[in-house]
Amino acid sequence: MSDPNFEKGLEKRRQVMGAEFVERAFAGGPDAFGADFQHFMTSYAWGAVWGREGLPDRERHMLTLAILAALGRERELEGHLRATVNTGVTPQDLSDVFHQVAIYAGVPAAVSAVGIAKRVLAEREGQRG
Repeated sequence: MSDPNFEKGLEKRRQVMGAEFVERAFAGGPDAFGADFQHFMTSYAWGAVWGREGLPDRERHMLTLAILAALGRERELEGHLRATVNTGVTPQDLSDVFHQVAIYAGVPAAVSAVGIAKRVLAEREGQRG
């Protein structure tokens, strides 16, 4: 049976996070532990939410980054920071987002997010050089 949200979500997830990320998420095949969770996340988070009309991916990604930073979800924040190259979120955008986080969610959350962003951006620059 076809699941249109899953198909839309898989395309969007690959577009935003990159094909390698998605391949790792589904490693082990459909019977692996967590495969059903990946299907769920792809259908709902990526198909039903990221696949909605309205907000462009760049703005949706900035919201995601702010929320992850505010909640202290550092692992997920790092993954999404790596994916900003796919959605047009610039280093200046990141700075602006984390200023907002500092005011509305607290300075410690923003300090942590800025540190992670600095590391990810430095790694990205190292890959270019």
